[in-house]
Formats: sequence, structure tokens, C-alpha cells
Amino acid sequence: MPETNERPTTAGSRRVPRDHVVVGVDGSPVSLRALDRAADEAHQRDVGLMVLCGAAPPRYAAVPVTDTDRERARKAGLEVAESAAQRARDRVPGLTVVPSGSYELAADALVRASRTAALTVVGSRGHGGFRGLLLGSVGLRLAAHSASPLLVVRGDESADAEGRETVVGLKRSGATAPLRYGFEQAVRDGSSLRVVHNWGNPVLPGLPRKSTAKDSPEGQAAAAFVRETAERIGADYEGVACVSEAHHGSAAEQLIDLSQGARTVVLGARREQRRLSLQVSPVVNAVLQHARCPVALVPVV
Repeated sequence: MPETNERPTTAGSRRVPRDHVVVGVDGSPVSLRALDRAADEAHQRDVGLMVLCGAAPPRYAAVPVTDTDRERARKAGLEVAESAAQRARDRVPGLTVVPSGSYELAADALVRASRTAALTVVGSRGHGGFRGLLLGSVGLRLAAHSASPLLVVRGDESADAEGRETVVGLKRSGATAPLRYGFEQAVRDGSSLRVVHNWGNPVLPGLPRKSTAKDSPEGQAAAAFVRETAERIGADYEGVACVSEAHHGSAAEQLIDLSQGARTVVLGARREQRRLSLQVSPVVNAVLQHARCPVALVPVV
């Protein structure tokens, strides 16, 4: 691995290259699933792995926090990270793994770490369905603020994902970064690629509804857009089996349905500035909450 652009970790004097995968752990089974996937991702990329555990009380603690409290929390986080790091080393022998304990909220620590990572990985306790919000505050915060591509590993992911396809949701012509990520993922893990674009017509008062058929002018234009975009980007990735398709209707419902048999669903994350904070789009939020497989969010402008 390259030795340039290094930064220290809070685990001591050890350092990790800028080009690495970072994963958040807290000792839970969900975070260990994320750790396993992160180790595999680091191995496929031929880079190192940072295992990060953020340990801190709420921002407004009932009693003052002392330096001793901070050091105790940092050491506790480091112990969790070191145990997880050993699991990663056992899973991928020869992988460079650096554990890091940080006295800060997990979301804050991971957002900061994402600025120098090739990929940030976090687990999710969601299990599909449509009852309530299932992702959790850490995942939602990262979805809105991660500077690197973010992989959210679903808690119900099957252990046997070999042979499953990578699904890319393509929204608009200028946002091709998610499509390139999908092709690169397919090259790394040998999966096939399915590129999906959903289209729809606005319903205006007093005007007749337009046809939703695939052979309508709108349907043909949508199909041509996704096919031509996939072919243009795919020309740089020979050997990847790729199909493209356009559908009328809800993109979120389509992608959630396809996630049932997918290895990864890849989406572009265009952050939207709302009154109180940055947020992701409704489609991204819905897929994050209810997908049946890991979801990768790739920042787009």
C-alpha cells in the first residue's frame, strides 16, 4: 500500500494510508457484519482497514465530564476496536488493520474519518418492511455528511451473497459517479450489473394524463437514456455483464424490490440543505430504511 498522505489515528503512533476503508464498530452483531464486509472490501481494493469505535456520553451530560472520564471512555472504545480488528485479521490474513478508539460520538468520528477514506462502512439494524425508521441516527448522519462513498450493511444480509447482482439506480445524466462505482464493484466481486432508471410524468390539473407504457415517447426516451449511459460508461469496464432497464413509477419501490436478490444497491447521494441540517433525498432515505441488502451511497454534485 502507498505510504503517502498518511494521518495518525487516536490509537497511538500507528498510522494508516489515506487510501483505506474505515468501518464503525460498537461490539454489536450488526457492527460485526459490517466489519466482515469492510474487511472484504479492503481486501478487494488492496488497501488497509481502520476499525473505529467512538465512545462518548451525550452532548449534554447530567454531570461534568473529567479528563479521567474521557480517557476511560477512549480506552474502552479502543478495546472494542482492537477486538474487532483481530476478527478482521482472522477473516483476511495479511490485511493491514488499525484499531482506533475516539472520545467523540460515533457519527462525528466516522464523518471525520470519511474525509480521508476510500470507503466508509457502517451497520444497520433494519430488517426491511415499512414500519418505522430502521436505520438509526449514526447511519442517517453519515448518509447526509460522509465525504467518501458510504456502505450501509443491512442487518439481515445473507451470509452467501456470491452470484448476486449489483443494482445501480441511475437518476440523471450528469450523475454518473454511482454508475462507475457499480461497475468497479462488479469488477472487484465478479457480480453482474443491473442499471435501473425510473421515469414519471407530472400530473397537471386540467390536462390529460400521459401514457405510462414503455412504447410511449416518454418510455422510449427513458429506455434510451439508461441504455446509452450504461453502454458509454461500461465501455471502460470490459467483461462486466450489464443489463439496463427503465420503469415508470416509484424509484424507491423498484429499488427496494430489486434489493431482495442483490448483493449491493448503489445510489447517488446529493445532499440537500434544509432549514436545520443537510438531508438526503426521499428516495435515498426510503431505500436506506427498507432495502434487503447493503446500500452504497456515492456522493454526487
